[in-house]
Amino acid sequence: MYASHGVGRVVARGKAAVLGEVQEIVVLELADGLSVTLPLPRAHEQLRPLVSEADVRRLQETLHEDGPSSGDVWLTRLKQAQAKLRGGDPVQLAELVRDSARRERMLTAKGSKSQLSEGERKLYRKARQLLSEEIGLARGLEPAEAEAWIDEQLGPMAR
Repeated sequence: MYASHGVGRVVARGKAAVLGEVQEIVVLELADGLSVTLPLPRAHEQLRPLVSEADVRRLQETLHEDGPSSGDVWLTRLKQAQAKLRGGDPVQLAELVRDSARRERMLTAKGSKSQLSEGERKLYRKARQLLSEEIGLARGLEPAEAEAWIDEQLGPMAR
């Protein structure tokens, strides 16, 4: 996993000049067709393995939890969501998905025509995509099955 870029696989490892210095590098091919070349020390900092089954259970708990209800203004929520997405921590992605789904459900339940702001909606979709891809690979699920699993965990507030 490469933080906010998603799942990928190492397709090459070698040596290359990086900032005028020969360093060991890895080439990561991401699911969306993007390839990233990282010096090995940076790869160790930026990349993490897929979630384990124990981690998936923690994600399941996080998606089920009520979590704190945020009364923050949208700009604060947006900045917090951006930070969670950039960090790429699976539990924080699950929190973002859960909280966004709950907020959208609350807005529509009140009869409000207001929904998530466009910025919040984009972050929600990206977090959900990253979470879905990782859970799918970790559990051997097709993309639609991973999405359905997330919906199940969110319960009636899904999507």
